Amino acid sequence: MKLEVIENEDGKLKIKVPDLTLVNLVNENIWHQKGIDVSAYAPEHPYLEQPVLLVKAKNPKKAVLDAIGQIQDDAKDLKKQFNAQMK
Repeated sequence: MKLEVIENEDGKLKIKVPDLTLVNLVNENIWHQKGIDVSAYAPEHPYLEQPVLLVKAKNPKKAVLDAIGQIQDDAKDLKKQFNAQMK
């Protein structure tokens, strides 16, 4: 999986993410944080282009990294619960 940072300016970050499901998950987790001005994504074309995630915040890089960290924690918790139910 390859992503591409399109724009990285003070307070603004644009990233092409290769998967619509992942970009939606990251976007949703960003909105759970404080201090987010904008977090949105739009596919240029649903079949031909990768969606672009736009984040505007005091520190958009931290917002994206924190969202990814939360997704990882949630996935670990889900795996733990699943394993407990399968015993």
